[in-house]
Amino acid sequence: MEITEVLKSANAAFYRAIDSGSLDRMEELWAHEEFVQCVHPGWSLVSGWARVRQSWEQIFAGGQKMRISATDVAVNYVGELAWVTCTENITIFEDTNFDTVQAVATNFFMQRGEKWLLVHHHASPIPMLVPDAESNIIQ
Repeated sequence: MEITEVLKSANAAFYRAIDSGSLDRMEELWAHEEFVQCVHPGWSLVSGWARVRQSWEQIFAGGQKMRISATDVAVNYVGELAWVTCTENITIFEDTNFDTVQAVATNFFMQRGEKWLLVHHHASPIPMLVPDAESNIIQ
């Protein structure tokens, strides 16, 4: 399999792990190192595997079901380091309601043997543009 396809597959596995709400699946995808980092949408920087793991545990314990699909996926790599950029299309389900938001994300992977493991995830919310009813100006 071509390296870009392998990295797209690793990136897709990350979003499937989020969808599943499984901490075990998330643990398989990350390097368990002090230098790993994560920025969830609206969160501060979380550093070190123990704290990154704890952040996922907190998200999954919240009981909120999420579905995330990645679009506009672009893969870059140099040696044993790769980064994947994408748009996260996030649907959050709550009882009979749901809400959809978007974030722009960068996921960094490091090659360890045959596996590509996450070392950094950064997602920033994309503001929703709504027209001002008074002036028709997008804010």
